[in-house]
Amino acid sequence: MKIEVKRNFGEVTLTITIPAQKVTETFTKIKKEALREVSAPGFRKGKVPTRIGEKQLSEDSLAEVLFNKLIPPAYTTAIEKEDIKPIIPPQLKILSYRKDTDLVFEAKTAERPKIDLKDYKTSLKKLKGKLIYGPEGKPLKGGEKVTAGQVLEKLRETVVLTIPPILIEQEVQRMLSSLIDQTQKLGITVEQYLLSQGKTAEQLKKEYQEIAERNLKDEFLVSEITIREKMEITPQEVEEAIAAAPDEKTKETFHQEAGRRYIEDILRKRKTLEFLIKTSEEK
Repeated sequence: MKIEVKRNFGEVTLTITIPAQKVTETFTKIKKEALREVSAPGFRKGKVPTRIGEKQLSEDSLAEVLFNKLIPPAYTTAIEKEDIKPIIPPQLKILSYRKDTDLVFEAKTAERPKIDLKDYKTSLKKLKGKLIYGPEGKPLKGGEKVTAGQVLEKLRETVVLTIPPILIEQEVQRMLSSLIDQTQKLGITVEQYLLSQGKTAEQLKKEYQEIAERNLKDEFLVSEITIREKMEITPQEVEEAIAAAPDEKTKETFHQEAGRRYIEDILRKRKTLEFLIKTSEEK
């Protein structure tokens, strides 16, 4: 198996070639198995002559089974051999396939981007707080406070981090899908929504790309600092958070493994942001 790897700011593109011999051997087995399932008048299942059974087989369906048999293990072997650590499932694309020839496909994924935090603590200490206003429009007691938004903005200015393009693309697609769902619930089209906002599709996509990049940067920055500063969450903190859930059904969900991981992640991020705000106040 031949593997070619290209990297671009954390985005990884693999071009993988599966030899023709392997392709032919696998296709032959798949076809034999398919023929065993074919039925025809006058013949028992599995006893249909090959020349008759082949007429009932779809080459496209056989090829799809072939791809499912060969591509996942080839991809797994490739990332292990090249020591690639994907953080998202791959985007797969068949580049070349014909009977009895090499199968060539592309797998595009992303690794965790490299992050240079620089002297982020010193940068945070240069922040000036903002007045926090209460519900009556009056400044709250305690003077100016540094906000989480200020901290994240300063980190984005200070830290060196490039988000893999594929991650931005996926986030934009998620946002667009969410918009489609929202407009459908309102009984309008996306085009009507854009018209009401005075935006073009290109402007909306650019806006979403900027939002996606900013949100992803915040996610990776907070995650990196969480790791560097060894932010830990105790079982007691998790239990207290679960106990504060609004109803028993939600509590039950949070008690499950996936729910507990979610709670831990939220608490860890909150603790990191509190640490960052406290750091900014140490003048």
